[in-house]
Amino acid sequence: MKYSSRLHLTAAAAAVFAALAASSPAAVASEETASAETVKVTAARVEQEIQEVPMSLSVVTEDDVKHASAKTISDLLQDIPGVQVTNAGSQGLKRISIRGEDTFRTLIMIDGQKLSEQKSMDGSPILIDPAAIERIEVIKGPASVLYGSDAIGGAINIITKKGGKKAFEADASVAWNGAGHGWSESLMLSGSANRFHYRLSGNYQSQEDLDTPEGRLPHTAFRTKSAGAALSYDITDNVTAGIQADLFDSHLRSGSITYDADDFYVDIPQWKREKVGVFVDAKNINDTLTRVRWDAYWQKTQKQMVNHVNSDADSSQVLQHSQADNRLTTLGTSLQMDWQLGDHHYLVTGYEFSQDKLKADTSLQMKSHIVMPPMSMDMDYITDRYNEGKQSNHAVFASMESQLPNDFTASYGVRYTYVDSEMSKASASQNGRQTMSTPRGTVTTPFNNKDDGSAGKTGSNHNDHFVFNAGLTWTGIEDLALRATWSQGFRAPLLQEKYLQNNMGGGSVQGNPDLKPETSDNFELGARFNRGPIHVDVTSFYSMADDYITQDLTDANTKSSRYINADKAKTFGIEASLAYTLMDRYTPYVTVTTMRRKLEKQGYSTYESGTPALFARYGLKTNHELFGGVLTTDTYARSQTATRTYSYSTDETTRIAGFTTFNFGAGYRFGKDGNYAVDAEFLNIFNQTYQYNTSSYEAGRSFNVKLTAHY
Repeated sequence: MKYSSRLHLTAAAAAVFAALAASSPAAVASEETASAETVKVTAARVEQEIQEVPMSLSVVTEDDVKHASAKTISDLLQDIPGVQVTNAGSQGLKRISIRGEDTFRTLIMIDGQKLSEQKSMDGSPILIDPAAIERIEVIKGPASVLYGSDAIGGAINIITKKGGKKAFEADASVAWNGAGHGWSESLMLSGSANRFHYRLSGNYQSQEDLDTPEGRLPHTAFRTKSAGAALSYDITDNVTAGIQADLFDSHLRSGSITYDADDFYVDIPQWKREKVGVFVDAKNINDTLTRVRWDAYWQKTQKQMVNHVNSDADSSQVLQHSQADNRLTTLGTSLQMDWQLGDHHYLVTGYEFSQDKLKADTSLQMKSHIVMPPMSMDMDYITDRYNEGKQSNHAVFASMESQLPNDFTASYGVRYTYVDSEMSKASASQNGRQTMSTPRGTVTTPFNNKDDGSAGKTGSNHNDHFVFNAGLTWTGIEDLALRATWSQGFRAPLLQEKYLQNNMGGGSVQGNPDLKPETSDNFELGARFNRGPIHVDVTSFYSMADDYITQDLTDANTKSSRYINADKAKTFGIEASLAYTLMDRYTPYVTVTTMRRKLEKQGYSTYESGTPALFARYGLKTNHELFGGVLTTDTYARSQTATRTYSYSTDETTRIAGFTTFNFGAGYRFGKDGNYAVDAEFLNIFNQTYQYNTSSYEAGRSFNVKLTAHY
């Protein structure tokens, strides 16, 4: 996949020139970057410091985003305890798994608003301009009381920038990624003046096929481009109104190491997200009503996809070539009201509404040649499908924090969700021919060009569900917070799972209108300690999930299945983040997760669920004043134990080996206030062959470099 390099060269030259122009002999103060512990977060829907948050939470700061050379936003999250990054055979198509739950059970939000996926096999990727990100908050464990459906494993909320500290600020970056042999450039203009706040941002990235220790991985190139704008106005000192617009467009490819390069590939020529939103935020209305916030947005996601599979055996050859065009339009609004009830109780209440409208076109071409001596059979046909439906979500919620005696704080909440699902159109037509050759002659039978019902069914129904949470936090010792929490999660069935018919792996799976929501209960004990050079954050958890949506085989001959509520899962483990700074210069650290996950599925149970027993990052960070700037280094390793996945249908276990990679990163901040930086990474130094799934290898030895400048 070749793209124009003119933009790359221009951006690179501009960044280099800016860096050189700023390297004056004047002394450079050490850059004071806000750590995750001092950043204000809104995970509990109110602004708090992390120490006060009554849940397991990790934060990726603006500085982390700015100086990382990660190809995707998902890559930035891979070292957070409890978080795993998965891919679908593509370096540009990565999703997030939290605490062993699959990617369908991780809620992805931008500014608290859900990224919907009603027709997908792998959940929603993160479709956003990296230059627009202020921080990323990762909530581990169910967060359905505060944020609704899909948050069984956890939730990721991406907070975008709204303005700047000065009237005019500019941020630019250019990066080279060695594994993908590609460039990334971004530019952001922002500022605040005369009660106005604004942000304009854009990003472009182009990567070629991924380099692995086993060679280039075909069909893994990708390209993304994005842009965003935000404008707000302080009507009074306490009331702000604003508007935001975002555009993300990508061209992605996916391959597999289990096929020859031309036998299997997925091409997504367009995965596009457009969004426009407005908000009004009023604070300190009176002594009781402390905040009212109203949001409304329109969002459209369009995914065009080509799936090519060619199976060639001694007695048969089957070619499947399918094309899909899925359009999902979302309308949403929310109203949140915060209440100070006396001196010791803070209540957050709200109403949320969202509606997804799905229009999906699919065309499947099937060619097969089967030899059964003395006969042979050929089939050549095209099936066209069209589906149109919608899903509406209404929810009300309330969450309370109460200050108790002896430095205890209680938190508790409830959410009620009503989900209405409707498939108004489901049609399919088929045309082609079937030819059978026998010793007696050849017979050709045409297919009728008529609706054959294979697109699924029309219909409507609804689900409703209550979820609760409760927790207790103790802060009786300075800089220490102990917490115990219980939280529930749920996931409402998708339109795909209720009504559609999808062809996968040579078979088909039918929707089930009677599906119930998936549910979970999670119990946690956690501790945070941050004092001087010491950082400790440890969480132990135990989760029980029920009514998982899975597939039940209905016809072995045709490989036909149906979605049902059957699976159960029990997950328990420990997440830890530890760091200690010596002499304000040297920081050894470790982030580690140990976890076991047991699946109960269709009459059997197994711990061979594809979950690694341990994964970790550990290393040494340093910082030194050098030539008027600040040099930072990070020498570290990533480790993961082997995974085993048992398949009941084949009675086979797939094992993926464990691995350890060694890596080194360095960054140099210079110029006034450290506004300029060069960051470099040398990854997988010993060229370790490893993989997270059976479809693709991960990157081999590679070198990345990034230049950033701030004005």
